[in-house]
Amino acid sequence: MRRYFLWIWFSLFLALQGCVHATIQPKANQKQTTELKQRYYQAKTTTPDGTVIAFTVYQPQLKAGQDAPLIIHTHGFGLSRMKRPEMSLYGFLLPTGQIAKKAWKEGYWVISYDQRGHGNSQGKIRLTDPKKEAQDVISIMNWAENNLPQLAKNQNGVRAGMIGESYAGGVQYLASALDPRLQAIVPITTWYDIVNSLAPNGTPKSNWISFLNLIGDWWNWNKFDPDLKQAYLDTQQGQLKASTYDFLKTHQASWFCSHNQVPQADALIIQGFRDVLFPFNEGVKAAQCMQQAHHEVHLIGVQGGHLQPFAQSSPSGNTPFWYIGKSVSCGNKQKYDLQKTVLDWFNQKLKDQNTNTTLPELCVDDSPIQHLADLAATEQYTLTKTWIEPTTTQAVFIPIHTATESSQLTGSPQLKLNVQTTDQSTPTLFISVAIKSKASGKYDILNEQTAPFNSSKKQAYDQIVLGTTTEQEIELPSVNGQLNQGDTLGLLINTESIYYQSIQQPKIEAWISGKIIMPKLWKLESP
Repeated sequence: MRRYFLWIWFSLFLALQGCVHATIQPKANQKQTTELKQRYYQAKTTTPDGTVIAFTVYQPQLKAGQDAPLIIHTHGFGLSRMKRPEMSLYGFLLPTGQIAKKAWKEGYWVISYDQRGHGNSQGKIRLTDPKKEAQDVISIMNWAENNLPQLAKNQNGVRAGMIGESYAGGVQYLASALDPRLQAIVPITTWYDIVNSLAPNGTPKSNWISFLNLIGDWWNWNKFDPDLKQAYLDTQQGQLKASTYDFLKTHQASWFCSHNQVPQADALIIQGFRDVLFPFNEGVKAAQCMQQAHHEVHLIGVQGGHLQPFAQSSPSGNTPFWYIGKSVSCGNKQKYDLQKTVLDWFNQKLKDQNTNTTLPELCVDDSPIQHLADLAATEQYTLTKTWIEPTTTQAVFIPIHTATESSQLTGSPQLKLNVQTTDQSTPTLFISVAIKSKASGKYDILNEQTAPFNSSKKQAYDQIVLGTTTEQEIELPSVNGQLNQGDTLGLLINTESIYYQSIQQPKIEAWISGKIIMPKLWKLESP
């Protein structure tokens, strides 16, 4: 517990430090071609709706006549920009800041900005509204074209890329859908469908939503837009409301993909399997959308992502609520340094450089798969009809498959579940993919993931989102795990979850049955 409070106090110290730095506005761009020295300075621009957006410009060292592309960096929810290259959270610690800083030192213009409602920027938080937050990215590119000398351009204007994690990832998809100047994006552990991420199958992630409200509207005091405040209050009723969906539906890549306005950039997407806020499924769907539009897409699956505060823990040496690690081992048997891989990606896309990095279409840490198609759920199993008794824990394990050899499971199971209670109630069940060890007899929940299922809330969700009710079929969070010979793969079903502590319900008696389609089990080679 002491570790988390130290992080909070340190963040406050950095925020206060930022108050003492003056803002410097550069002279208008006169197309100068003199030698430029490496430096950084503070600047501001005003968006079409009158909101002032604050940012830091990192000017690279350039020779006379040499130009450089632009990389835009921004921050996660509740945080602020990389205001200095050293004494800032992104400047010395968080990986997207480290990558942006290295890009600056290797000859890129870099702009790190405060999203509206954060840091030194004005405005209210709309949670990545395409008419607000996405337009702010466009305003920054406009400012760069008008003010930065020796800026690399093409037929669309500035040659620009963008990087950021979480909240800073969602805005990349939207800005890219709206403006072709973004040629290369690196969205990290973010959402494709924010509605389903925050309220999967119609059940709000109460713990995470409360935490986001704390850092978004309390830490950044009173910065929620009134519509966002109301959406938050609506989720406290325990289910998705039509008004919440109407507010958020355009704030996600899924809306643009389904309305033939696919993000126009090439994308290097990084998503985490332990991420209980934006699971790996989100990266898969974004990659599929952009790939179908014939953009170059690579998806990297790491172990980390967003961790539920006080419920999950990060490995030693990583930040407590979020991490992605430093490297991944892909199915092509190569190991990739993440920072180098991202920089190589920008060099290929924005500087037309040939690099030695040959990244597969899909790279999942410690998994043999290399293509998006390898994630498909193809193996169907019938679930044995199982009785849930009103015991203390009410946890039941339903076996699916016993491994005859060492194998790897990577992908998103599709589940059709039937729940018959003795009193005709509609309980909420929490469903996890788990492995029962042959050696120890213990259960291991893969990647600490769980999915809520309440048939009434699922029907209401489908009616709001799809305009109709569908069969009670859900997609479980993506998993990545290994089975040893004799281990049993199955579903662990419970009536309570540490991720949904606001859901309190009486003990139930029910029969559970159904069908599940699992991803392929890949045979592992002997070491």
